[in-house]
Amino acid sequence: MPKIDFTKVDDAQDFSPLPEGVYRCRIAKVEETTTQAGDEMWRLRFEVSQGPFEGRFVFDNAVFNEVGLRRVKLLCSCLGLDVSGELEVTPAAIIDGSCDVTVTTEDYVDDEGKTKARNVVPFAGFKSADNQDDGDDDTPF
Repeated sequence: MPKIDFTKVDDAQDFSPLPEGVYRCRIAKVEETTTQAGDEMWRLRFEVSQGPFEGRFVFDNAVFNEVGLRRVKLLCSCLGLDVSGELEVTPAAIIDGSCDVTVTTEDYVDDEGKTKARNVVPFAGFKSADNQDDGDDDTPF
């Protein structure tokens, strides 16, 4: 049986929704899976890399179907990949890539019938991290 000193273990990560805004993030994790319709999908974990919410996570999906490929192209472009032609996109190609991620909130009903809030990244919710601050008031960093 392992002996653990819990005084040296951080408390649980805060998964409450972030305030709506734009966050500089890096892709911390990519999990390959499929949708219920059988399309290839990546579960993306973005880690906020600047500002008061540094270290918090934003979760999103990249779906490789006809509609989703437009969004994948936007994300890859914002990460600095050349999307002008054919490109083999792998999780390794985007891990640690940085971009600005727009975050909104929406309500949903959980399995127990309770209404809760969660973060959502809009369809075109990515911007190149090279863009200078445009003075928007919704940028929390």
